[in-house]
Amino acid sequence: MKKQRKQVRLHDIAIKAGVSVNTVSRALRDKSDVNEVTRQRILNLAQKLGYVFPESTVPSRKTLAIGVLIQDILNPFYARVMQGIESILWQHQAKFIFQCSYRQESKERDILAFFNQEAVDGLLVTSVMNPEYVLDQLQALNIPTVFLSQRFERYDVDYVVNDNFEGALMATEHLIKLGHTRIAHIAGLDSQFSTHERLRGYRAALEQAGIATDNHLLRSGDNTIDSGYYLMKDLLQSERPLSAAFVYNDLMTLGAFRAIKEAELRVPADISIVGYDDILFAGFFDVPLTTVHQPIQEIARKAAEILFEKIRTGLEYAPQSIVLTPRLTVRSSTSICPQS
Repeated sequence: MKKQRKQVRLHDIAIKAGVSVNTVSRALRDKSDVNEVTRQRILNLAQKLGYVFPESTVPSRKTLAIGVLIQDILNPFYARVMQGIESILWQHQAKFIFQCSYRQESKERDILAFFNQEAVDGLLVTSVMNPEYVLDQLQALNIPTVFLSQRFERYDVDYVVNDNFEGALMATEHLIKLGHTRIAHIAGLDSQFSTHERLRGYRAALEQAGIATDNHLLRSGDNTIDSGYYLMKDLLQSERPLSAAFVYNDLMTLGAFRAIKEAELRVPADISIVGYDDILFAGFFDVPLTTVHQPIQEIARKAAEILFEKIRTGLEYAPQSIVLTPRLTVRSSTSICPQS
Protein backbone atom coordinates (compact mmCIF):
# COMPACT_ATOMS: atom_id res chain seq x y z
CA MET A 1 0.00 0.00 0.00
CA LYS A 2 1.37 3.43 -0.98
CA LYS A 3 2.33 5.52 2.04
CA GLN A 4 0.44 8.81 2.20
CA ARG A 5 2.66 11.89 2.29
CA LYS A 6 2.50 13.83 5.53
CA GLN A 7 0.73 17.16 5.21
CA VAL A 8 3.08 20.13 5.71
CA ARG A 9 1.92 22.55 8.38
CA LEU A 10 2.85 26.17 9.11
CA HIS A 11 4.70 24.89 12.17
CA ASP A 12 6.99 22.77 9.95
CA ILE A 13 7.89 25.76 7.80
CA ALA A 14 8.46 27.95 10.87
CA ILE A 15 10.96 25.47 12.33
CA LYS A 16 12.90 25.25 9.07
CA ALA A 17 12.88 29.03 8.57
CA GLY A 18 13.76 29.83 12.18
CA VAL A 19 10.79 32.17 12.61
CA SER A 20 7.44 32.14 14.40
CA VAL A 21 4.30 30.48 13.03
CA ASN A 22 2.70 33.92 12.95
CA THR A 23 5.50 35.24 10.71
CA VAL A 24 5.05 32.29 8.34
CA SER A 25 1.30 32.88 8.23
CA ARG A 26 1.70 36.58 7.49
CA ALA A 27 4.36 35.94 4.83
CA LEU A 28 2.14 33.43 3.03
CA ARG A 29 -0.73 35.92 3.11
CA ASP A 30 1.40 38.69 1.53
CA LYS A 31 1.33 40.96 4.56
CA SER A 32 3.50 44.04 4.02
CA ASP A 33 5.05 44.02 7.51
CA VAL A 34 7.17 40.95 6.70
CA ASN A 35 10.68 41.69 5.44
CA GLU A 36 10.95 40.77 1.74
CA VAL A 37 14.08 38.66 2.27
CA THR A 38 12.33 36.68 5.03
CA ARG A 39 9.19 36.39 2.92
CA GLN A 40 11.09 34.96 -0.04
CA ARG A 41 12.87 32.44 2.21
CA ILE A 42 9.54 31.29 3.67
CA LEU A 43 7.93 30.97 0.22
CA ASN A 44 10.89 28.97 -1.07
CA LEU A 45 10.75 26.63 1.93
CA ALA A 46 6.99 26.22 1.58
CA GLN A 47 7.42 25.19 -2.04
CA LYS A 48 10.34 22.89 -1.25
CA LEU A 49 8.48 21.14 1.57
CA GLY A 50 5.36 20.70 -0.55
CA TYR A 51 3.08 22.99 1.41
CA VAL A 52 -0.41 23.16 -0.13
CA PHE A 53 -1.78 26.69 -0.07
CA PRO A 54 -5.46 27.13 0.80
CA GLU A 55 -7.13 28.62 -2.27
CA SER A 56 -7.79 31.93 -0.55
CA THR A 57 -4.18 32.41 0.56
CA VAL A 58 -2.16 31.64 -2.57
CA PRO A 59 0.43 34.46 -2.52
CA SER A 60 0.35 36.85 -5.42
CA ARG A 61 3.53 37.51 -7.35
CA LYS A 62 5.02 40.71 -5.97
CA THR A 63 6.60 43.19 -8.36
CA LEU A 64 10.05 43.80 -6.94
CA ALA A 65 11.33 47.37 -6.73
CA ILE A 66 15.06 47.80 -7.29
CA GLY A 67 16.88 51.02 -6.45
CA VAL A 68 19.72 52.02 -8.78
CA LEU A 69 22.26 54.63 -7.67
CA ILE A 70 24.65 55.97 -10.29
CA GLN A 71 27.15 58.80 -10.20
CA ASP A 72 26.67 60.82 -13.37
CA ILE A 73 23.95 60.33 -15.99
CA LEU A 74 25.87 62.66 -18.34
CA ASN A 75 28.64 60.07 -18.66
CA PRO A 76 27.85 57.61 -21.52
CA PHE A 77 29.42 54.86 -19.39
CA TYR A 78 26.32 54.89 -17.19
CA ALA A 79 23.97 54.66 -20.14
CA ARG A 80 25.54 51.26 -20.89
CA VAL A 81 25.26 50.34 -17.21
CA MET A 82 21.54 51.12 -17.21
CA GLN A 83 21.06 49.16 -20.44
CA GLY A 84 22.61 46.06 -18.86
CA ILE A 85 20.61 46.40 -15.63
CA GLU A 86 17.34 46.98 -17.46
CA SER A 87 17.72 43.79 -19.51
CA ILE A 88 17.79 41.69 -16.31
CA LEU A 89 15.05 43.66 -14.55
CA TRP A 90 12.84 43.10 -17.57
CA GLN A 91 13.36 39.33 -17.33
CA HIS A 92 12.26 39.41 -13.68
CA GLN A 93 9.35 41.77 -14.37
CA ALA A 94 10.78 44.13 -11.76
CA LYS A 95 10.61 47.90 -11.70
CA PHE A 96 13.53 50.14 -10.89
CA ILE A 97 13.86 53.50 -9.17
CA PHE A 98 16.77 55.39 -10.64
CA GLN A 99 18.68 58.12 -8.79
CA CYS A 100 21.84 60.05 -9.71
CA SER A 101 24.19 61.62 -7.14
CA TYR A 102 26.17 63.82 -9.57
CA ARG A 103 29.26 63.16 -7.42
CA GLN A 104 27.75 64.87 -4.34
CA GLU A 105 28.11 63.22 -0.92
CA SER A 106 25.05 65.03 0.47
CA LYS A 107 22.95 63.72 -2.39
CA GLU A 108 24.19 60.17 -1.77
CA ARG A 109 22.89 60.43 1.80
CA ASP A 110 19.53 61.78 0.63
CA ILE A 111 19.19 59.05 -2.00
CA LEU A 112 19.84 56.26 0.51
CA ALA A 113 17.20 57.75 2.82
CA PHE A 114 14.79 57.96 -0.13
CA PHE A 115 15.37 54.32 -1.10
CA ASN A 116 14.72 53.27 2.49
CA GLN A 117 11.52 55.32 2.56
CA GLU A 118 10.39 53.71 -0.69
CA ALA A 119 11.06 50.25 0.83
CA VAL A 120 13.00 49.00 -2.18
CA ASP A 121 13.69 45.26 -2.23
CA GLY A 122 17.31 45.60 -3.35
CA LEU A 123 19.95 48.06 -4.48
CA LEU A 124 22.46 48.27 -7.31
CA VAL A 125 25.13 50.86 -6.57
CA THR A 126 27.90 52.20 -8.81
CA SER A 127 30.80 54.41 -7.70
CA VAL A 128 30.18 56.63 -4.67
CA MET A 129 31.99 59.62 -3.19
CA ASN A 130 31.99 58.45 0.43
CA PRO A 131 32.26 54.64 0.36
CA GLU A 132 32.58 54.13 4.12
CA TYR A 133 29.46 56.14 4.93
CA VAL A 134 27.44 54.43 2.19
CA LEU A 135 28.53 50.96 3.32
CA ASP A 136 27.75 51.69 6.98
CA GLN A 137 24.31 53.02 6.03
CA LEU A 138 23.51 50.03 3.83
CA GLN A 139 24.47 47.60 6.58
CA ALA A 140 22.21 49.48 9.00
CA LEU A 141 19.30 49.50 6.52
CA ASN A 142 19.77 45.76 5.81
CA ILE A 143 18.81 46.08 2.14
CA PRO A 144 20.28 43.45 -0.24
CA THR A 145 22.91 45.35 -2.25
CA VAL A 146 25.35 44.62 -5.06
CA PHE A 147 28.02 47.07 -6.18
CA LEU A 148 29.20 47.37 -9.76
CA SER A 149 32.42 49.01 -10.92
CA GLN A 150 33.24 49.64 -7.26
CA ARG A 151 35.39 47.33 -5.19
CA PHE A 152 36.00 47.37 -1.43
CA GLU A 153 38.92 45.67 0.30
CA ARG A 154 37.85 46.10 3.93
CA TYR A 155 34.17 45.17 3.58
CA ASP A 156 32.49 41.88 2.75
CA VAL A 157 30.08 42.96 0.02
CA ASP A 158 28.94 41.63 -3.34
CA TYR A 159 30.55 43.39 -6.27
CA VAL A 160 31.23 43.00 -9.99
CA VAL A 161 34.11 44.97 -11.52
CA ASN A 162 36.57 44.90 -14.37
CA ASP A 163 40.28 44.37 -13.66
CA ASN A 164 41.32 48.03 -13.51
CA PHE A 165 44.95 47.22 -12.74
CA GLU A 166 45.26 44.91 -15.75
CA GLY A 167 43.49 47.40 -18.02
CA ALA A 168 45.83 50.24 -17.04
CA LEU A 169 48.84 47.96 -17.35
CA MET A 170 47.99 47.00 -20.94
CA ALA A 171 47.19 50.62 -21.86
CA THR A 172 50.55 51.87 -20.61
CA GLU A 173 52.45 48.90 -22.05
CA HIS A 174 50.92 49.69 -25.45
CA LEU A 175 52.39 53.21 -25.31
CA ILE A 176 55.76 51.92 -24.13
CA LYS A 177 55.91 49.45 -27.03
CA LEU A 178 55.43 52.40 -29.37
CA GLY A 179 58.59 53.96 -27.93
CA HIS A 180 57.00 56.42 -25.50
CA THR A 181 58.79 57.08 -22.22
CA ARG A 182 57.30 60.49 -21.31
CA ILE A 183 53.82 59.16 -20.56
CA ALA A 184 51.46 61.33 -18.52
CA HIS A 185 48.53 59.96 -16.54
CA ILE A 186 45.34 61.92 -15.92
CA ALA A 187 43.62 60.14 -13.02
CA GLY A 188 40.00 60.12 -11.85
CA LEU A 189 38.29 60.83 -8.54
CA ASP A 190 40.40 59.93 -5.53
CA SER A 191 37.41 58.36 -3.75
CA GLN A 192 37.16 55.59 -6.34
CA PHE A 193 38.94 52.26 -6.06
CA SER A 194 39.30 52.18 -9.85
CA THR A 195 41.33 55.41 -9.79
CA HIS A 196 43.94 53.88 -7.51
CA GLU A 197 44.01 50.58 -9.38
CA ARG A 198 44.54 52.31 -12.74
CA LEU A 199 47.30 54.46 -11.29
CA ARG A 200 48.88 51.32 -9.86
CA GLY A 201 48.72 49.60 -13.26
CA TYR A 202 50.27 52.65 -14.94
CA ARG A 203 53.13 52.71 -12.43
CA ALA A 204 53.69 48.95 -12.73
CA ALA A 205 54.02 49.13 -16.51
CA LEU A 206 56.60 51.92 -16.25
CA GLU A 207 58.53 50.06 -13.56
CA GLN A 208 58.60 46.82 -15.57
CA ALA A 209 60.01 48.78 -18.52
CA GLY A 210 62.68 50.41 -16.36
CA ILE A 211 61.08 53.86 -16.67
CA ALA A 212 60.96 56.01 -13.55
CA THR A 213 57.58 57.52 -12.69
CA ASP A 214 57.73 61.29 -13.08
CA ASN A 215 55.23 62.81 -10.65
CA HIS A 216 55.25 66.00 -12.72
CA LEU A 217 53.37 64.02 -15.38
CA LEU A 218 50.56 63.01 -13.00
CA ARG A 219 47.27 64.90 -12.66
CA SER A 220 44.02 64.12 -10.80
CA GLY A 221 40.58 65.06 -12.08
CA ASP A 222 36.89 64.44 -11.42
CA ASN A 223 36.04 62.13 -14.37
CA THR A 224 34.51 64.94 -16.47
CA ILE A 225 35.27 66.42 -19.91
CA ASP A 226 36.16 69.76 -18.32
CA SER A 227 38.75 68.25 -15.99
CA GLY A 228 40.31 66.35 -18.90
CA TYR A 229 40.57 69.63 -20.80
CA TYR A 230 42.09 71.72 -17.99
CA LEU A 231 44.48 69.01 -16.81
CA MET A 232 45.82 68.34 -20.31
CA LYS A 233 46.17 72.10 -20.81
CA ASP A 234 48.16 72.27 -17.58
CA LEU A 235 50.41 69.40 -18.69
CA LEU A 236 51.10 71.06 -22.03
CA GLN A 237 52.03 74.34 -20.34
CA SER A 238 54.46 72.71 -17.90
CA GLU A 239 58.19 72.49 -18.49
CA ARG A 240 58.02 68.67 -18.56
CA PRO A 241 57.32 67.55 -22.14
CA LEU A 242 55.11 64.53 -22.78
CA SER A 243 54.70 62.39 -25.87
CA ALA A 244 51.72 60.34 -24.68
CA ALA A 245 48.99 60.18 -22.05
CA PHE A 246 46.91 57.46 -20.46
CA VAL A 247 43.64 59.06 -19.37
CA TYR A 248 41.32 57.68 -16.66
CA ASN A 249 38.22 57.51 -18.88
CA ASP A 250 37.07 58.23 -22.42
CA LEU A 251 35.01 61.24 -21.37
CA MET A 252 38.11 62.99 -20.04
CA THR A 253 39.95 62.25 -23.29
CA LEU A 254 37.41 64.43 -25.12
CA GLY A 255 38.59 67.39 -23.06
CA ALA A 256 42.22 66.36 -23.52
CA PHE A 257 41.76 66.26 -27.31
CA ARG A 258 40.43 69.82 -27.27
CA ALA A 259 43.38 71.09 -25.20
CA ILE A 260 45.85 69.44 -27.59
CA LYS A 261 44.09 70.96 -30.60
CA GLU A 262 44.11 74.44 -29.02
CA ALA A 263 47.86 74.08 -28.46
CA GLU A 264 48.15 73.48 -32.21
CA LEU A 265 49.37 69.94 -31.63
CA ARG A 266 48.03 66.79 -33.24
CA VAL A 267 46.87 63.38 -32.04
CA PRO A 268 48.73 61.07 -32.53
CA ALA A 269 51.51 62.80 -34.51
CA ASP A 270 52.57 64.89 -31.49
CA ILE A 271 50.81 63.19 -28.58
CA SER A 272 49.37 59.69 -28.38
CA ILE A 273 46.27 59.17 -26.22
CA VAL A 274 44.78 56.06 -24.61
CA GLY A 275 41.43 56.21 -22.80
CA TYR A 276 39.42 53.76 -20.70
CA ASP A 277 35.87 52.33 -21.00
CA ASP A 278 35.37 52.17 -24.78
CA ILE A 279 32.14 54.17 -24.65
CA LEU A 280 29.75 53.90 -27.58
CA PHE A 281 31.20 56.76 -29.63
CA ALA A 282 34.92 56.18 -28.83
CA GLY A 283 35.41 54.95 -32.39
CA PHE A 284 33.76 58.10 -33.78
CA PHE A 285 36.10 60.74 -32.33
CA ASP A 286 37.79 62.98 -34.94
CA VAL A 287 40.72 60.66 -34.30
CA PRO A 288 39.19 57.28 -33.33
CA LEU A 289 40.25 56.54 -29.76
CA THR A 290 42.55 53.74 -28.64
CA THR A 291 41.01 52.70 -25.34
CA VAL A 292 40.62 49.92 -22.81
CA HIS A 293 37.34 48.14 -23.41
CA GLN A 294 35.64 47.06 -20.22
CA PRO A 295 32.56 44.83 -20.52
CA ILE A 296 30.20 47.42 -19.07
CA GLN A 297 26.91 45.71 -19.90
CA GLU A 298 28.14 42.31 -18.74
CA ILE A 299 29.21 43.85 -15.42
CA ALA A 300 25.75 45.40 -15.01
CA ARG A 301 23.91 42.20 -15.97
CA LYS A 302 25.94 40.03 -13.60
CA ALA A 303 25.43 42.47 -10.73
CA ALA A 304 21.66 42.45 -11.32
CA GLU A 305 21.58 38.64 -11.53
CA ILE A 306 23.42 38.34 -8.20
CA LEU A 307 20.99 40.79 -6.59
CA PHE A 308 17.92 38.84 -7.72
CA GLU A 309 19.48 35.62 -6.43
CA LYS A 310 20.05 37.27 -3.03
CA ILE A 311 16.45 38.45 -2.91
CA ARG A 312 15.03 35.15 -4.20
CA THR A 313 16.83 32.87 -1.75
CA GLY A 314 16.87 35.20 1.22
CA LEU A 315 19.88 33.24 2.41
CA GLU A 316 23.09 34.49 3.98
CA TYR A 317 26.16 33.39 2.04
CA ALA A 318 29.71 34.51 1.37
CA PRO A 319 29.64 37.67 -0.79
CA GLN A 320 30.52 37.20 -4.44
CA SER A 321 33.52 39.06 -5.86
CA ILE A 322 33.55 38.93 -9.66
CA VAL A 323 36.40 40.52 -11.62
CA LEU A 324 36.05 40.57 -15.41
CA THR A 325 38.96 40.97 -17.82
CA PRO A 326 39.19 44.08 -20.02
CA ARG A 327 40.88 44.26 -23.42
CA LEU A 328 42.73 46.92 -25.36
CA THR A 329 40.99 48.28 -28.45
CA VAL A 330 43.63 49.86 -30.70
CA ARG A 331 42.42 52.60 -33.04
CA SER A 332 44.07 55.73 -34.46
CA SER A 333 44.93 57.88 -31.41
CA THR A 334 48.27 56.15 -30.76
CA SER A 335 51.36 55.89 -32.92
CA ILE A 336 55.14 55.48 -32.73
CA CYS A 337 56.80 58.13 -30.58
CA PRO A 338 58.25 60.81 -32.90
CA GLN A 339 61.37 61.08 -30.69
CA SER A 340 62.10 57.33 -30.66
